[in-house]
Amino acid sequence: MMTSALDGLIRLSKSDIGPAVDLLTRAFWDDSLCVYFFPNEEERKKLLPVFFKFRLKQALQNGEVYATSSGLEGVAIWQHSNTVDSSYWKNLRAGGFGFYRTMGRNLVNRMMKMDQFTSKRRAKYAVTPYMHLGPVAVNPELQGQGYSSKLIRPMLERLDRQELPCYLEAQSESNVSIYEHYGFEVLAKGNVPIADIPHWDMMRLPQ
Repeated sequence: MMTSALDGLIRLSKSDIGPAVDLLTRAFWDDSLCVYFFPNEEERKKLLPVFFKFRLKQALQNGEVYATSSGLEGVAIWQHSNTVDSSYWKNLRAGGFGFYRTMGRNLVNRMMKMDQFTSKRRAKYAVTPYMHLGPVAVNPELQGQGYSSKLIRPMLERLDRQELPCYLEAQSESNVSIYEHYGFEVLAKGNVPIADIPHWDMMRLPQ
């Protein structure tokens, strides 16, 4: 059941997973990492919703998931630095066995390498403790209408009051520019080792 929180935003629960999965799937359909993991469009159509359902279950158990309204124009996942890294037991609680069986060993191994890559970079570059932001999704038909700002700014204002930094990863220059608009700064730039995809680590200090 959706509940109000964070200056007009809606906090999602397990009953909201279905619509949130649909939104994330549409918003990330052409995302470079999603295309790398699921290069075949038919495979992507089948497996990308499974991936985001698993991701949302993890976030609901270990973090906070907010939407712009009950219409789910946009969704953002936030996790504290002490819960953001995956673990065997966290994955099991989120339905890991079914996820692994559906994805297959080779794909899961590639995803685990990506997790290891981002985890090592967070440990190297981030100022702890922090809140982790990502993924953030806005309905593709509604982009450019201010929903990203409505989705992100209330949490950043809360983090400012708590004097807590915020950390995120980006894989495109356009996203880097967007997050710089919210006060994030680039900590480091690299390349995803499993794919020829650029990677930026960004952090916003309390303001």
